[in-house]
Amino acid sequence: MIRQLVFSLAWVLLSAGTAWAGLPETINKLKPSIVLVGTYKATNNPRFQLRGSGFIVGDGTKIVTNAHVLPEQGSLQEGQILVAQLRLGQGGEWQMRPVTHLETDPAHDLSLLQLDGPAAPAIAIGDSSRVREGDDLAFMGFPIGGILGFSIVTHRAMVSSITTAALPSPSAGRLSEKAILGLRNGTFPIFQLDATAYPGNSGGPLFDPVNGELVGVLNMVLIKGTRESALSQPSGIAYAIPSSHVKDLLQKYR
Repeated sequence: MIRQLVFSLAWVLLSAGTAWAGLPETINKLKPSIVLVGTYKATNNPRFQLRGSGFIVGDGTKIVTNAHVLPEQGSLQEGQILVAQLRLGQGGEWQMRPVTHLETDPAHDLSLLQLDGPAAPAIAIGDSSRVREGDDLAFMGFPIGGILGFSIVTHRAMVSSITTAALPSPSAGRLSEKAILGLRNGTFPIFQLDATAYPGNSGGPLFDPVNGELVGVLNMVLIKGTRESALSQPSGIAYAIPSSHVKDLLQKYR
């Protein structure tokens, strides 16, 4: 019995070590696919205002982020545009490009954007139905916004639970007919993670540390409390929307 327990523990430790062993290479591979999503206006101070994280998918000109990351329709100031900042290659300068809104899935708080200019490296979308409780994953993004200097930050995350939820609307004004219908139709599975996410992580990718495939999208709307409490008293819990909904969003653009 003792021998069996020792063997089981050794197998778990070996499996965990294998999962994280390739993470540095995976991070280097994925960094060019991670973008800052925000707004730009030449007369504002600062001119660029970060709203959340995003990542390149599909043909290299599509960006996925959370719907709540984008400004409310009609709220952009005159002369203000929606932009994404990305790095082409390791250690390169940040490049700002305009983006246009293509489509939103309000029930799952996801939006698809079109990136202006040449294609960038895209993240491969994995099969989120294969994610299990106890899996070791990782996520990337820009926690606490520009306070860390717009550095891409990676966090480890264990899937502590696969539960169900209906996403709350960020504000009453954003409750569209589709969103209300989605809430009435019930809940959908989400990944609860044993990890701490911060404002700025919204829209970042949750991925397999071994092969770098996308399995989810971080969502900060599911963290209860104020922005200040999320910084001063982090819950140690984060949530992610399964990547199957990203595949659905991209379906018509393939």
